[in-house]
Amino acid sequence: MNDKTKYITRSLVSLKEAEVLKGRLFEFDSVAEMIKTRATESPEKVHVLYYDQVITYSETNERANRVANFLKEKGVKKGDVVSLMVLNSPEVYYTMFGAQKLGAIAGTINFMLKGPEIAYILDDCRPKVVFVSGEFMKDFAIGYGLAEHKPFVVEVSTGIDHDENIVQEKLANILTHYHSDEALVSQNLDDPFLLLYSSGTTGRPKGVILSNRAQMAACKTMVKMDLWRPGDIFMILLPMFHVNPICCYSFPLTYMGLTICIRKGFSPLEFWPSITRYGVTVLCAVPAMLTYVLNRIESSAVDQSEVKLKYIFGGASPLPAEVAETFKNVYGVRSIIDGYGLTECPFATNTFNIPEKKNSIGTAFPDYEVEIMDDNNNILPAGEKGEICIKGDGIMLGYQNRFQATSQTIKNGWLHTGDMGYMDEEGYFYIVGRKQELINRGGENIYPREIEVLLEGHPKVSQVAVFGVPDNFLGEIVAACIIPKESESMTADEVKRYLFERIAKYKVPEIITFMSEFPLNSTGKIAKTELKKILAERKV
Repeated sequence: MNDKTKYITRSLVSLKEAEVLKGRLFEFDSVAEMIKTRATESPEKVHVLYYDQVITYSETNERANRVANFLKEKGVKKGDVVSLMVLNSPEVYYTMFGAQKLGAIAGTINFMLKGPEIAYILDDCRPKVVFVSGEFMKDFAIGYGLAEHKPFVVEVSTGIDHDENIVQEKLANILTHYHSDEALVSQNLDDPFLLLYSSGTTGRPKGVILSNRAQMAACKTMVKMDLWRPGDIFMILLPMFHVNPICCYSFPLTYMGLTICIRKGFSPLEFWPSITRYGVTVLCAVPAMLTYVLNRIESSAVDQSEVKLKYIFGGASPLPAEVAETFKNVYGVRSIIDGYGLTECPFATNTFNIPEKKNSIGTAFPDYEVEIMDDNNNILPAGEKGEICIKGDGIMLGYQNRFQATSQTIKNGWLHTGDMGYMDEEGYFYIVGRKQELINRGGENIYPREIEVLLEGHPKVSQVAVFGVPDNFLGEIVAACIIPKESESMTADEVKRYLFERIAKYKVPEIITFMSEFPLNSTGKIAKTELKKILAERKV
């Protein structure tokens, strides 16, 4: 591989040239300084649209200061953790920015967790204060009772009644009675500011600690894509405890001074009405969401003249080509942008404004290095499969309370992602599966993603998941779970014949099961662990 093709990074626009940053400061020592500055520069600019609420940058900053001054009274200081288990709402920003103004670390808690899981997180990160939405207070109270660590509990009222008696304050009172004097304390780029927990696919969730530097790098990366304009409105559909809506969009959109439309969650029936009502121009959605929209809503029911949607960012897994083409051809979406990132590094590659290559996750983002490495940390040449590794300002500081796991993941400045893939001669990257998902069938290594890509191209297949299951003779064999397209029927023999023509015989799944739906995790990814349990229960 020559130097010209080693890294194809496209710095499409500099920060000084970016239209969305004209007249604005763009260098900050912290994310908290960023929101303070944007509120000063554009106090009346709309920051958040939330159903009937219209919230300006000045109002977000003022309410964050009220939260910060409350937290300061409770003894919260730089380096402490303040957690939030809050439903998608502007209150996520008030509490998060409020903690970060003091140099505290804002930690999100997955609001789908149950008591024992919540207890684990409370004891792992030991927050001084936790903000909890009324919807989740029952499960939180169970976790609170099980946990050794007992933080101060603030209820974020949402009109949901409960009988728990652990609440010590309410956010509504804080926003009413605490003063809004600027609470920002001095910070630097290498200070930790955010704690996100991974989905725990390889065991208990690990707390990922991100720095101001990592987030500011992500903000700048988003600007350099040069697709944002001053009037853009972005819609959040994914749960806001996750890296995607927070690190990939909330902070970068705030950095650019744009407007964010928050929805409590995803609803196919509310999808187009929300887009047209608020004038949404950009959104991020996992493939399952977009597939549901196409299956549930007839295009004739949508007033195309009211649709301003320009770009859709994919997330969680690759978007089927047929779905992407429908959104572009029927609804006039200019581009579907796939990419690759993870909690430990929100940005790595993207497919924006480059010649499309089927199934590629694109090329490295500007200012990031991405390589394929073997088990000995050697960089592999184009075409060879290995682990995707990333270097750049955007990678995490490390895992909460897990020095060994951190040292195994970050080696010589390179983040080892656990994802397996390869790079072609032109610098485009492709994912073939998780390192832990690698199937060893009688000594032959099989990458699930290779089989999934082929089956996604079958005209009758809607969704597919491939994984290994235990076998007494071969160690593992290949299993495939398939959701056929509506009104289509398939047989296992039909699937096998299709694959026999395209891949080696040993890669063709021995077990093929048809289903009507897949279990999904909280971020919209197919929960393969649950699928394995389902097959085991069926004794397939």
